[in-house]
Amino acid sequence: MIDCKGESHQFHFQLRHLGDRIALDGFELRGELRAGYQLQLIGEAGDDVFVLLGHLVEKIRRALSVRHIDFHERLIIDSTVRGRIEWDDSQPGHLPLVVVDGKEVSWDEFGQMLMSMEGWQFRLDIADPSEEL
Repeated sequence: MIDCKGESHQFHFQLRHLGDRIALDGFELRGELRAGYQLQLIGEAGDDVFVLLGHLVEKIRRALSVRHIDFHERLIIDSTVRGRIEWDDSQPGHLPLVVVDGKEVSWDEFGQMLMSMEGWQFRLDIADPSEEL
C-alpha cells in the first residue's frame, strides 16, 4: 500500500482465535520482526474473516493517509500525534520508543519535537491496539 508521501508499505496479516473472539492483525516486517505500522481489528468468532480483512485494509489506508511528524524538520504537524508505544532496547533503563507514521522515534527525539510546543497544553489518550484513534 502507498502512504500519503508516496512511500510503499508491505503488510502481512495474521488471524488469531481468542475463544469467542478473533483478532486480525496487519503489520509490516523489518527482517523477521514486526516493525513500522501495526494495526488490529477484533471481531466475533463467527464473523466473516474476509469482511474483517476489508475493514482492516480500510483502517490501514486511513492510517497511511495522514502524517503526524515532519521527519526532515523534526516537527509535529498540526499538533496531533498518533502512534504506538514500544520498548527501546537501545537505551539503558526503562525508556519508551514511539512508532509514529511507521517510523521509530526515540523518547529523546520525541521530547525535542514536543519542545517546539513549550507552554501548550496536551491530552494523552492511550487506547487498545484494536481501537480507532
